[in-house]
Amino acid sequence: MDVQSAGVSEVVRTQEILALPLNGRNAADLVSIAGAAVRTGEANTRSMAGGVAYSVAGGQSFGVAFLLDGAMHNDPQNNLNLPLPFPDALQEFRVATSGLTAENGMHSGASVNAVTKSGTNRFTGNVFEFLRDHRFNATNPFALKKPDGTRQDDGLVRNQFGGTLGGPLVQNRLFFFGAYQGTIVRQTPAANITYVPSAAMLAGDFTAFASPACNGGRQVTLRGGFVNNQIDPARFSPAALNLVKRLPATTDPCGQITYTSTDDSTEGQAVGRIDYQLTANHSVFGRYMATSVKNPSPLTRSDNILSLYNTSRLAGVPGLDKLAQSFAAGDTLVFGPKTVNSLRFAFNRTAITRLDTPVFDPYALKSNVYSYDPGAMVVAVTGGFNIANPGGGLFITNSSQLSDDLTMVRGNHELAFGANVAYWTHYFFSHARSGGDWLFSGQLTGLGLADLMLGRVGRLEHGGPAILPMNQWYLGTYVQDTWRATSRMTVNMGFRWEPYFGANVLNNAVYNFSLDNFRKGIKTTVFKNAPAGLIYPGDAGFPPGKTGLNTQWWNLSPRVGVAWDLAGNGRTALRSAYGIAYDFPTAEYQLINANSPPFGNRSLVEDPPGGFDNPYAHLGGDPHPFITGPDTPFIPFGAYGATSPDINSPRIQQWNVTFERQIGKVWQASVSYLGSYTDRLWGQVAINPGVFLGLGPCTLNGVFYATCSTAGNLNQRRVFSLSGENPAAAGLIGNMDMHTDIGTQSYRGLRLSFLRRAASGVSLNGNYTWSRCFGSATTPGGGFPQIANGYTNPSDPSFDNGHCEQDRTHIGSFTAGAQTPQFASPALRAFASDWRVSGILSATSGSWLNIINGRDNALTGIQQQRVNQISDDVYGDKSVNRYLNPAAFAQTAPGTLGSYVRNSIKGPAFWTIDAALSRQVSVGGARSMEFRLEAFNLLNTFNMGNPVTNFNAGNFGRIIAMAGAPRIMQFGVKYGF
Repeated sequence: MDVQSAGVSEVVRTQEILALPLNGRNAADLVSIAGAAVRTGEANTRSMAGGVAYSVAGGQSFGVAFLLDGAMHNDPQNNLNLPLPFPDALQEFRVATSGLTAENGMHSGASVNAVTKSGTNRFTGNVFEFLRDHRFNATNPFALKKPDGTRQDDGLVRNQFGGTLGGPLVQNRLFFFGAYQGTIVRQTPAANITYVPSAAMLAGDFTAFASPACNGGRQVTLRGGFVNNQIDPARFSPAALNLVKRLPATTDPCGQITYTSTDDSTEGQAVGRIDYQLTANHSVFGRYMATSVKNPSPLTRSDNILSLYNTSRLAGVPGLDKLAQSFAAGDTLVFGPKTVNSLRFAFNRTAITRLDTPVFDPYALKSNVYSYDPGAMVVAVTGGFNIANPGGGLFITNSSQLSDDLTMVRGNHELAFGANVAYWTHYFFSHARSGGDWLFSGQLTGLGLADLMLGRVGRLEHGGPAILPMNQWYLGTYVQDTWRATSRMTVNMGFRWEPYFGANVLNNAVYNFSLDNFRKGIKTTVFKNAPAGLIYPGDAGFPPGKTGLNTQWWNLSPRVGVAWDLAGNGRTALRSAYGIAYDFPTAEYQLINANSPPFGNRSLVEDPPGGFDNPYAHLGGDPHPFITGPDTPFIPFGAYGATSPDINSPRIQQWNVTFERQIGKVWQASVSYLGSYTDRLWGQVAINPGVFLGLGPCTLNGVFYATCSTAGNLNQRRVFSLSGENPAAAGLIGNMDMHTDIGTQSYRGLRLSFLRRAASGVSLNGNYTWSRCFGSATTPGGGFPQIANGYTNPSDPSFDNGHCEQDRTHIGSFTAGAQTPQFASPALRAFASDWRVSGILSATSGSWLNIINGRDNALTGIQQQRVNQISDDVYGDKSVNRYLNPAAFAQTAPGTLGSYVRNSIKGPAFWTIDAALSRQVSVGGARSMEFRLEAFNLLNTFNMGNPVTNFNAGNFGRIIAMAGAPRIMQFGVKYGF
């Protein structure tokens, strides 16, 4: 038992890693069994597959530091883990959090250290095959129904195969280890639920679609003067009709369809390692790993444009070609019995290609909008369908790291000193808005599909390809003293220094905004047509370099901890620790900002008079395309996001108290109090929102409006436009988000755990965490924030305070393993020996739900406005069709913000059991065969996904997907030698 360190940690060794049923055999999922860990997502399509977002002990989901063989193994693009070696190539996996010593840095929430296997003086290895087939699996309860009434399965066929080999090249000196795993998946999920225009809607009859049967018990009356929910088809948009022709038809009166997609992939991972023992006190190693993933576009096996969107994951499904490479080398030198120096070097590279899938663009629909990537556009209809075809993309990240750690034992002190230097480059090229990102929100009529047919665009984001080339430096140094104060008390004291340098944007697509310059009419010297107030590299007042930020030198991290062996026999420990740690945003955080004029020239148009067919008509026509240069014209009311030059990296204070006791020879139990306070979280404050001026008539800038406040005159009602201080500049600035570090979050948790670790028989490991995290809203996953998606009340950001996105009140994890003994009887030994059963029980309470209007009722241009809560009876019967009670909520009045407290209602809980049954049979000498049967979601638990939380959607409160997967069976065989 640990009676010296002050943190909270968990170690999983190779035998346990191989025994546990890991779905997908991704070692990153081992983080969840450490306790107080919440899985909040996974790597997006712009980054390498295998990355998993975990929040540990209230930390940020991008705040886990991963080390592989002691070297950096995070992907700076999203701050998640790079692919880890598959289980047969792993030696050890360790998770530590809360009270981390000073040697742990770069990320603040937790530290994960994985170690690859090494060769030994004996040749050992294995070959294996794991198989899944749809015929043995349960079907998704949301899947299509076949004519006989049964659900259509997903057609899954999955083969995972490979092997390992390690041994000596020179006895006692030079060793090698190599491993390969390939995975081929062919799958056709048939559980995507969405809504398209029915024949009645196409005839102008929306009575059925607006009825309570299609709207969660609510009757909808179309706004806009349409009698009896009838619309004259002559008013339909030609572009909308051209779009609908490309959609599958439906016979459902609510327009519902369930469609299939594809989820095919071909993956491979190769690992190689060399260890060289130069002398008894000097060793070196080198390790290389490459992981490739290829996902063809769903349209290679389907002609349904909707198949590019997965409604279960609420994400697009593009074609992808991914490659991650990782190299690490290390030198460990022992200077006598009391001094050790460890030197590590790492180089990691990811290259992600999002394949271009030309289908149609606005011109093909006869909409007068230019696409920078012909054949691509994105369409989202509230309460309806999504078309996710943004176009191609290329995302390349190279990162290098050099670290050195020196440890010395001097008397009762174990002193450690170290430094860690890292540098990464990132190239981001994406056609995300090149054909326009079109939203039909139902803002105008009350139903998204009605808005679509009328061509009433709620919001159009449009611009050239997003290009972000950047680099960034990291520096961390530390000193640590582990002082054995008495025979029973150990004091850990440390100090770490981690300045924040910011990211250099190499194409100069970085800027600040000065309100004083705006008011005084001071313009940039870089772009002659830019509005006053924008400051670019080379301008007076712009910070040195190309980060737009002032270097934050004083990021100091004191760490202190005490471990007390209460009885002096190593069986009872009381430990406590406190520390400060820092984090930093993802490499792609500045993407949206960098896509503003005059680079990507992103524009944002709300409720344009010309509608779907000609949304730029009121601005004199489509201003795109642009070519960036000193003379580039700036589009009217462009969309911007500027960063405060004094912004600092997020900071977290963590503390814990742990009481731990060994019971008997194999049992161990502990109770831990975990706390943290995070501040300097980045968020967006709109400094140029629309101002609500009432619903009566008014004149703005010489133009008469019968209704003074509408979505269509948002730009004329913005703060800058109304100020009259600089009309010329105000006419070029629409949305302006200021990124600041004012966010805070507070976490408290109680972690209970027990462990039974025995050399044979039954092994048990369980933990339960009861916790609460409350504070500011943050950008999900720490990625790039979207335009106008910051604090909904810019004058009072605390209005958005609520439960953290990563907050789960209850988190439980239990693992078990049991192995039958070697029986003396030959008959029993033949049939009953060497059976092993293992399992994982995972359970969490629901995530928190943010109930939004789905409309800009406040008429400020800021998204994600919340509803009014008019009753405490917020739940329906918690069924699939009525999880939430629509009668408990109401749309807000024009010009107001809702009373609903962000993230104050829980979604459905989740629990599942994964189990494995295996038997190892000796086939002579050191050779063996292992036969394995695994079941993921053994009991076929129906875990409901979160309900639809957009109050403006007809399916509000309804659950349209399950969380996790239905029961999956896996058969495996492994030959070891």
